[in-house]
Amino acid sequence: MQRDVSHPGGTRSFDRLPAQAITSVNPEHLTSDALTELGDWFRTRPTEPKVYRDFLREDLARAMGETMRELPVWERYSAVQRQKDDPPTAGHFVARSLPDCLVDGRLRPEHRKALRTFLSFAVMSGALQTWIQEGIGVRLDPTRSSLELAAYRTGDHIEEHQDLLPGRILAVNFYLDETYRTGSGGRLAYRNEDGREFFVDPLFNTFALIPILPDSYHRVEPYQEPDMGRFTVSVGQHRVV
Repeated sequence: MQRDVSHPGGTRSFDRLPAQAITSVNPEHLTSDALTELGDWFRTRPTEPKVYRDFLREDLARAMGETMRELPVWERYSAVQRQKDDPPTAGHFVARSLPDCLVDGRLRPEHRKALRTFLSFAVMSGALQTWIQEGIGVRLDPTRSSLELAAYRTGDHIEEHQDLLPGRILAVNFYLDETYRTGSGGRLAYRNEDGREFFVDPLFNTFALIPILPDSYHRVEPYQEPDMGRFTVSVGQHRVV
C-alpha cells in the first residue's frame, strides 16, 4: 500500500518505509498528518521533547516489556566525569551481550522472538530511522545508530548532559515498563536553549524524541521504586555528514 505524504524536500511515500514500521508502529502514527506534525516539531524553535503515547503496537510493546524484565544480561553501570572522589554522574543498569540473549536457552522462545522483532524494527532494518527521516526531512546515517537497553533501581539517575557527538541530532527513547506509575521518579528532563525545562513521565509504551543541540541539556531524575524498572531502549540518531 502506498500513501504519499507532504514533505519539505518534496513528496515522500510510505513505500519507502520497511515492512517493520507498518507492523510495529501504532497505525495512528503512520499517517500523513503524523509525519507532517513530526516535521513541524523538528523545525520549531525553541525546542521541546516530542512525546508519543501508545507508539508501538500493543502486542509488541507488551512482549518487549516482558522480555526486558527477563533479560539475564543486566550489569551495573556508573560514570564519573569530574573529580575522582565525586559521586557518579550516572548510575543504572545496562543490558550487555545482547547477542547472547538470541542464543537458544538464554531466553524463553517468545521473549527471544520479541527481542529479535524489536531490534529489527529499531535498528537493524532501518524502519525506525526511515520513519523519523520521512518526518523530519533530514537524511540520517544508517551506520551510526547507537543502542542502549537500560533499567533502574532506587536512586538510579543520570545527571544533566548534552550527548554532543559528531552528527547526532536526536536521542529517542522507548519506555517499556508496564508497572511504572506517575510519581515513581525517573522522569526525563529536557532543558532547551531558552532555559525552559520539560519533563516526560516514562509511562508504558511512550516514545520520546529530544533534539541534541549545543545549548540544550537533558537528565534522568532519581528513580524511586525498590524493584528494577523504568525499562528503556535508547537509540541515538545521526545526520549524514
